[in-house]
Amino acid sequence: MAKQKYYTVWAGHKPGIYTVWAEAEKQVRGFANAKYKSFPTELLAEEAFKQGATSGTRNKAPTKRAQSAGTDAGANAVDTDVAIYCDGACDPNPGKAGTGIAIYKGKKLNQLWYGLYNPAGTNNTAELLGLYHSLTLAKGEINKGLSIAIHCDSTYAINCVKKWAEGWKAKGWKKKNGEIKNLDIIKPAHALYVEIAPYIQIQHVSAHSGIEGNELADRMSVIAIERRELDLVKYTDALSITEILSMARG
Repeated sequence: MAKQKYYTVWAGHKPGIYTVWAEAEKQVRGFANAKYKSFPTELLAEEAFKQGATSGTRNKAPTKRAQSAGTDAGANAVDTDVAIYCDGACDPNPGKAGTGIAIYKGKKLNQLWYGLYNPAGTNNTAELLGLYHSLTLAKGEINKGLSIAIHCDSTYAINCVKKWAEGWKAKGWKKKNGEIKNLDIIKPAHALYVEIAPYIQIQHVSAHSGIEGNELADRMSVIAIERRELDLVKYTDALSITEILSMARG
């Protein structure tokens, strides 16, 4: 008789612990960068789930559709339950800055957010704030058992949060060749990313390349500057995508 196994899915359509491989497989099949592993006991599976994914996890190869999502993704090209697009604008740079976010659920536009106006900001701070608040919004969706992809057109913001921060942190948030700018945003953003990394994807998209979600987030960042909105608030005006896209872009 085959021994009972327990399957921990950290990153999949529905993260959790499964007792039947067929059910676990459904959660990782077609899910880009899925993370999962089998354990001989339920206790080990539960402990591993709480600790998050480790180097021993298995990563399922992304589908062709997901592999191309880095620079030419559509509204929800990585096929997740939720797609979050973030962007920042600054005019001039440095100068008046604002942030915008567009959220898709079931491949349909669900929410638009704008704000975080800073009269003395930069494009980098606006982009970082967009990614940080996207992570915050993503955390709420993860708690509902939904799969998330965040799309950001700033390689600087993505690298700060996903790549460089770990090294800076290990060195006491210092680097050899000078000051690390924007640590007031990078530190909390990185901490949040580490907390929810097994359950999300962060994808880079090309700016102003016709990707609807990215374009809408861009327009929201401009509205944030125009309205000088300090908080991050929902856009509650008439939700006409065509009308919004016809507005000035950042």
